[in-house]
Amino acid sequence: MDDKDPRPSPSPKAILFDLDNTLFDHFNSLRHAISAVRSRFDYLQEFTTDELIAKYNAALQSSYDAYLRREITHGEVEQLKVVTFFQDAGFSQPSLEEIREFRNTYRPIYRSNGTATPGSIETLCRLHENGYKLAIITNGQVEDQKAKAECIRVAQLVDHIFTSEEAGVSKPDTAIFRWASSSMKVNQSDMIMVGDSIESDIKGALNAGISPSLYCPFAKQDQTLIQGTQVPTIQHMSRLQTLLGVPQPSFHPHFFME
Repeated sequence: MDDKDPRPSPSPKAILFDLDNTLFDHFNSLRHAISAVRSRFDYLQEFTTDELIAKYNAALQSSYDAYLRREITHGEVEQLKVVTFFQDAGFSQPSLEEIREFRNTYRPIYRSNGTATPGSIETLCRLHENGYKLAIITNGQVEDQKAKAECIRVAQLVDHIFTSEEAGVSKPDTAIFRWASSSMKVNQSDMIMVGDSIESDIKGALNAGISPSLYCPFAKQDQTLIQGTQVPTIQHMSRLQTLLGVPQPSFHPHFFME
């Protein structure tokens, strides 16, 4: 059997974007925050910043997976990922004071270094100008995710921000995609989902009947086979404009003579 056609709906009306690692450059903020943590805790300096980033990302993922499986609450994610981080680095379980110190060091640096991924702002502006309805659909708490969107100045460029906290379910549950579809008054077949997570964003969208595009800056190919579907893969957010056939702006320079 041939792989399914990777092209999105001929005339999509709405585009859903993941936030973390799609519009919000998580790795930029993470590098600054982990560097600060490494400086604060002397015993972490036996590791390079890159080694600590890998350990923290692994701890973050395992903790969030436990949350998605409903084994822990969202509030418990914060403590678990710090505990897992220290234990994976070979240290004993941190005290509550060490966890608090870690968070007080990490969080302000992470947030103050928030930036949009390359091409995101321009792409959102161009899509908006061309009549697309735009929304962010993200796993997380309302306050945290809206603060991130405002920090990188994309909150005002989208029509909605849908969070798992409000939905009561997290991606890849199809219910959160149906909620977005209903709220935006757009059929799921007329939507596109853009995200970096194969499990949460791409498989979730496919199961909900939404055409996905995988955002992967380091990808070597333009398509990725997922659940029998060749999913368009974009390395730079501006590529989305090309996939959708969005016309490029025409500039008419003016010259002034003194």
